[in-house]
Amino acid sequence: MRVDASSLKQFVRDALVRGVGRDEVSRGLRQAGWPAKEIEEGLDSFVDAGLPLPVPRCQASGSPREAFLHLLMFFALGVWVIALGSLLFDFINILFPVPGEAASAVTDSLRFGVASLVVAFPLFALVARRVRADLVANPARRLDPVRRWLSYLALLIASLILLGDGVALVVQFLGGELTLRFVGKAAVVAALAGGVIWSLLGGLREGARAAPALVRSALCALVAVVVVAAVWLAGGPLEARARALDEQRVQDLRSIYAKVDAFYREQKRLPASLEECDRNPGTFIDNKTDPVSGQPYGYEGIDTRTFTLRADFDRASPSQLPGAYGPEVAGFWEHGEGPAVFKIELGGTGSD
Repeated sequence: MRVDASSLKQFVRDALVRGVGRDEVSRGLRQAGWPAKEIEEGLDSFVDAGLPLPVPRCQASGSPREAFLHLLMFFALGVWVIALGSLLFDFINILFPVPGEAASAVTDSLRFGVASLVVAFPLFALVARRVRADLVANPARRLDPVRRWLSYLALLIASLILLGDGVALVVQFLGGELTLRFVGKAAVVAALAGGVIWSLLGGLREGARAAPALVRSALCALVAVVVVAAVWLAGGPLEARARALDEQRVQDLRSIYAKVDAFYREQKRLPASLEECDRNPGTFIDNKTDPVSGQPYGYEGIDTRTFTLRADFDRASPSQLPGAYGPEVAGFWEHGEGPAVFKIELGGTGSD
């Protein structure tokens, strides 16, 4: 239904000039079939400033600034909601692990989720606070078409996610594969999508107000708890650095293995020391020392084609340590915390 906003505002102005109260104007327009939001917009267009005539309210709805603020707010909302859901998914994966699932993948996901959440959530809170202040100063901006279009778009996306979550839950149930892991993730999606829908519908409702301070405080507390728990599970920056250094040590040992193997194929013998490999550009070893202590990696020939490599590690390796090259026996490069010795037989593999 199309409405003539200009004729409505003219009627409201004429009625206020004649001394008709706002409630009476609203009641009369409702009886005439005018939509509630159009009535509210028409009444908000004028201010009772104590003058003989109603004063038109200054309105800046639909400006580029308003569009920017609402786009930024809804984008930040999507980022932090997805990040929160990803972290909760990771918690569920840790509680209900699947055999063969690499722990490093969960750790990387936790760190990315924390980074997204600690950046997007404060940004959303700051922009939302600014938007609320603008709405308090000018309530008619709640009818800004840009804001309403973006709100309905976000509402549609959240509704589709909730619908898909319900369909997947029913399919899993009918297939007899309804596990605690899946139910937990479905509950997370339902809670987040439902919360977004509830918030958006509240903002679009006539006479809507900002969420109570208690709700906002509870949300901030939830985000803080999730971030702290994720950082604790992921190990924090120091733990990440220790893991990265251990991975560098393993990569160095793999490189040493490859160059010693190349030397053996060329010379038909093992090098007396790692420095001997440096005499040939094809077997030159770039990293022969520990990245932290600077001590050389241990190398010792056992027989004509068997040798050992030694390194000191800060942490025990994950159960599934990936490797692009090197001895291909599953778990060969796994190690505990402290010194580790790897026994390698060219043409075969083994480890002490």
